[in-house]
Amino acid sequence: MLELIFVSFFFVVIFKVTLILNFMVLFFLYLIFMMFDDGIYLIKLALVALSFWLIIMMFMSINFYDYKSLLSSMFIMVLILLEICFYSDSLLFFYLGFEMSVIPVFLIIFGWGYHSNRLEASIYMLSYTVLFSLPLLVMIMMLNKNMLLTNMIVMYMFFCAFLVKVPMFGVHLWLPRAHVEAPVFGSMILAGVMLKLGGYGIIKLSLILGDVLLKFSSYIIIYSMMGSFYLSLICFLQSDVKMLIAYSSIVHMGVVLSGLLTMREICLNSSMFLMVGHGLCSSGLFYSMGLGYNRLHSRSLLVSKGLLNLIPLFSLYWFMFCSSNLSFPPCLSFAGELGLFIGVASWNYNMFMLIIVVNLFSSMYSIFLYSFVQHGESIQSYSFKMLNIKELMTMSLHWIPLNILILTLKIMCWY
Repeated sequence: MLELIFVSFFFVVIFKVTLILNFMVLFFLYLIFMMFDDGIYLIKLALVALSFWLIIMMFMSINFYDYKSLLSSMFIMVLILLEICFYSDSLLFFYLGFEMSVIPVFLIIFGWGYHSNRLEASIYMLSYTVLFSLPLLVMIMMLNKNMLLTNMIVMYMFFCAFLVKVPMFGVHLWLPRAHVEAPVFGSMILAGVMLKLGGYGIIKLSLILGDVLLKFSSYIIIYSMMGSFYLSLICFLQSDVKMLIAYSSIVHMGVVLSGLLTMREICLNSSMFLMVGHGLCSSGLFYSMGLGYNRLHSRSLLVSKGLLNLIPLFSLYWFMFCSSNLSFPPCLSFAGELGLFIGVASWNYNMFMLIIVVNLFSSMYSIFLYSFVQHGESIQSYSFKMLNIKELMTMSLHWIPLNILILTLKIMCWY
């Protein structure tokens, strides 16, 4: 699949956004036709296809009068680095793609962010990622020298890079700040693909250090599930729509982290379902929030309420995305969360009640989000732009694959 990486470099020199989108759609179809293998190769194909699809959605989220060739270069650079990270078999090249993929996101937040605190938020994100990923480079060198890792503290230090990227509760503070300051397309790639690097890294290293990781993972599984429960309560305290969606992403990825570390077959497959489903759902939610922000110029729940009276079609898409966020069938996330909850409960039956509580509250804050944004008395908007065809198509292209993929789960069953 090196041809994809090489051809992606030529996207940078194309200045017409229509040509870039046409080429990327063709290569996305090429990736779909290549999904005939199994194992770790299938994970690479699925995550690179998700990256292609969300980069296409990012291009469609830009107003054409705001289009700049520099912004296009940032998108393509993110795509190339994600391809290097996902496709590389060498741990060193994986580390380079894993680290360098933060740089274009840093530049997107700093260059196209909304508020004056975007520099602080982008440096916050970069500091977290670089600081906690340095032990990973040490671990890669130790593995190349065939050194055994048997100390629990050492293992936790080495996996900090992935725990921060997921992110796990306690080291998640960079993500809400980055989302608040990022533009709409920055939040789409940040929640859609960048968080999946942590899950993919755990899968990749668990194939090498599976026995050692399983020995020391019980504390992280319990801590991550309790963190998901706590953050689901935090969602009810948010008045910022973007902050609420950001915290909901951490809740879902915490469930993915707990399931992956159980090393159960059903969890390994279901983690892919939930990661792909969450990538499409969270990207669609951030895009829908951006459409509302462009019209109301506020992300507050109190200002945004009453959209059902203003744009009923927009409220329909909000309902579909919020129902997908609470993993309502036929959403792909439904298959993922069901398998992960079954796997974690079979790992330890004492987790059953905690799983029920996490599932309950993660459903309730999605209903809370939809109710507060769409219902209630709307503000007096004297100049209100309706949805156009491009915006409706972008939201549809998020929602359709999210609910169609559940019919073909076999193409993502890699284990």
